[in-house]
Amino acid sequence: MCPPPAKVNKKGALKKPMNRNPRSTKRDPSYWEYVDALHFVQNTNSPMKHSATSSDQPNPRRIMPMLDQFQPFIHDFIDNIVDVKADGNYGYRSIASLLGMGEESWSLVHNHMLKELGKFSYDYIKLFGGTNRFDELRMSLPFDGLTKVTVDK
Repeated sequence: MCPPPAKVNKKGALKKPMNRNPRSTKRDPSYWEYVDALHFVQNTNSPMKHSATSSDQPNPRRIMPMLDQFQPFIHDFIDNIVDVKADGNYGYRSIASLLGMGEESWSLVHNHMLKELGKFSYDYIKLFGGTNRFDELRMSLPFDGLTKVTVDK
């Protein structure tokens, strides 16, 4: 056995040739410098100028109906309240309404949820700790022959 004719570099990836002048003293900007430059360009192009001063007042919250029905500690986390038709699909109706799809698009949300359960059933089984709990959840969703969820094993 003889040593290789040239020294072999065993560490790191292959180096790409540099396109800039090898005598340049300019360094590549960091990620944060790219982000700061992007925000600076976006702010200079916007018609309104905002300055971050301590005298700026926070935006006043709009008055929401039925907010008093929630515990006071959760009020800061509520962005919107929607009063939907009280039928068996009111959960789907509220999600569709808050997504801007309209309250009557509840069936789309329902079908997307069923497809999600079917597509990622293995992940949900791990999340819920077994097939028994997953099957309980799946069976709690009403379904017909067209939207039946099957578990991929």
